[in-house]
Amino acid sequence: MGSSTKVQDQIREIAWMHYVGGLTQAQIATRRGLSKMKVHRFVQTAHEQGLVKIFVNNVPTNCIELESRLLERYGLSSCTIVPDVNELQTMDVSMPAVASAGARFLHGRLENTDQMILGIGSGRTMSAIVKAMPTIKRKKAEFISVTGDFAALSDANPFEVIHALIDKTEGKGYAFTAPLIVDSAEDRELFLRQRSIRASFERLRDASMIMIGVGHVGPGSFFSSFGLITDAEQGDMIRQGVAADLAGNLIDDSGAFIDSGIAKRMLGMERDLMRDREIVAVCAGIEKWQAARAALRSGLLNGFISSYSVAQRILDAE
Repeated sequence: MGSSTKVQDQIREIAWMHYVGGLTQAQIATRRGLSKMKVHRFVQTAHEQGLVKIFVNNVPTNCIELESRLLERYGLSSCTIVPDVNELQTMDVSMPAVASAGARFLHGRLENTDQMILGIGSGRTMSAIVKAMPTIKRKKAEFISVTGDFAALSDANPFEVIHALIDKTEGKGYAFTAPLIVDSAEDRELFLRQRSIRASFERLRDASMIMIGVGHVGPGSFFSSFGLITDAEQGDMIRQGVAADLAGNLIDDSGAFIDSGIAKRMLGMERDLMRDREIVAVCAGIEKWQAARAALRSGLLNGFISSYSVAQRILDAE
């Protein structure tokens, strides 16, 4: 038996001991003579390999109430609000719960065995969703990135998100061979004339659903964290009233598209298509509540997945 097979068997055993046997990771470490860190890593690997499926089908009543209010106010067809897990609901804290809900939604769509094409956003939220989703073989599924790429080597990179989905589904994937933000509006037009990029845009027109994260502007944003813009450019975005990024499109607080500044240099999903497809947005982190509100106000969303604190803040502010 090879070493890789032994490790895989150990991952399965530890996952079973933890989730079925009810042992804590510390108890497993003691029983098996392993470090707590190694047990934790094995449990995490079991999740990423799809060996463990943890979906809670019902949420607390207070979350359901917020879902109903959001559905009515913004004309949504679907909404999932997960409970807060901590008083400090930053992106890092709320991400596991929100990503799990997003993974459950995406996994549910993939349970349909018919051929399907799905548009997929990038960023930390979409990366976490794909990691949390169990393996499901869907060779007829196609996943298409809805935005340009960026240079940073990260799981949040559009190419990596699509590649991770291919690994979990054995489906097909397509990513844009162009940057998310180019140097000029002229460069953007040049990229859009490339055959491979036009082909990706055309393929998106056959997508039955688009699943994206919600980008915000400011400290800890996707733009600044991955060095996509300078501090001066971020200042310009704030002065222009940019509230959110949806699939490579900038919108203001009212949800209206912004057509100036960096918006003229971004390679994102075509606007007419955004108005004509089912779009489900997933938002983790109280720092994004204004961006999420702008996304909801845009009228582009059919579905919304977030946490209790974000939903409550949005509704309180309206």
